[in-house]
Amino acid sequence: MSDQVVAAKASEHAASRAALMKLLFFAATLAILPISSYFLTEKYVWSGNSNYAAITAICAANIVLIAYIVVSVMEDNQSFKEAEKKKLSETKKER
Repeated sequence: MSDQVVAAKASEHAASRAALMKLLFFAATLAILPISSYFLTEKYVWSGNSNYAAITAICAANIVLIAYIVVSVMEDNQSFKEAEKKKLSETKKER
């Protein structure tokens, strides 16, 4: 195998590992944050009103989901720009 193939496979493996770690982080946050916000706000903020605490938990879950979407879109845009730069530099090399 050439050095370029090895480097490409290593880069691909690192990118997939980073994506997996990001997914695990957001999954853990999605599991912990709404539950903890429900119980904490029910006890300390809303004085036992479970309806308002549930709304708070729903908002926390939605914030985590929106954050995941934003991070994913930003990562996708970044990889698209890197691919365009690579394509442009290869085009310049061929000339």
